[in-house]
Amino acid sequence: MKKDDPAKERLDAAGLACLEVDLRGLPRRIGPELIVFAAKLLSSLRLLSRVARDFKPDLVVGMGGYLTFPAAYAAWRRGIPIALHESNAILGLANAASLRFGASLFWGLPPARGDGDIVGTPIRPALYGLKDAREARRALGLDPAKPTILVFGGSQGAQAINMSVPTAMKTSGIGAQVLHLAGKGRSGATLAAYKTAGLTATVLDYLDDMASAYAAADVVVCRSGASTLAELAAQRKAAILVPYPHAAANHQDANARVFERAGNARRIPETDLSTVLGPALADMLKSPTATKYDALGLPPAEKTTALFVDALERLVI
Repeated sequence: MKKDDPAKERLDAAGLACLEVDLRGLPRRIGPELIVFAAKLLSSLRLLSRVARDFKPDLVVGMGGYLTFPAAYAAWRRGIPIALHESNAILGLANAASLRFGASLFWGLPPARGDGDIVGTPIRPALYGLKDAREARRALGLDPAKPTILVFGGSQGAQAINMSVPTAMKTSGIGAQVLHLAGKGRSGATLAAYKTAGLTATVLDYLDDMASAYAAADVVVCRSGASTLAELAAQRKAAILVPYPHAAANHQDANARVFERAGNARRIPETDLSTVLGPALADMLKSPTATKYDALGLPPAEKTTALFVDALERLVI
């Protein structure tokens, strides 16, 4: 794992051995940071080569982050089988580079180009099943009988989404209730935007119980990161996807296009939110259950982890 990763505490608590590696992503511009990156990459290659030599793993698995490349390189040098998981619809830089080492590739989403072995992306077990919408709304303090829109932009929120939804609802005359997860420290400004629009909404920084949030929703407005899409597929929710415009290689847009082509979502770029979001929300609320997740060819959420593990085991048998 990368250095100072908060996951270390969870791994330690579970009694799982882990190693912190001091590495950062490849800078996108030529400059002093490129020299720092090169030095850290060289150090990581040496460290993980020693780990491969001493630990002698049967298989090395890369999940697509920038630590994947030095781990795959170390495995390749030792003749250790390599598996890569790409959760997005297009290959990330680390996975693309690691494929040169003869790795087996598994996809979390149908690839945007070509075919592949699709195993899905693992999500929390709490999101496997479908909860009753009315009960979920009651638990969240919402009107159990009223159409509901769930809005979120990730743990840090998304300013463009936060400010666009209240305006879109006002201009389109949408009467649904809203559960809006604005992101850390953003709930105050977002709630003020609803008040300015003359609307009421349940606005929180975040919510631990996402299973209830999804269950309560008729339509979801969110980013199109891989984990979010895996959750939407598990919950079979109609969605309006607003790709993060600065994502590496524009992978969130590629993800959203895969869902849109299958008939599960409407993709709206941030630049079009002011003109398109309102009508899109109104249309989707009229037929919120018109989703076609079977067309994606993703395995059921509860089978994803086992499917991936089975595929990994076959590589070392």
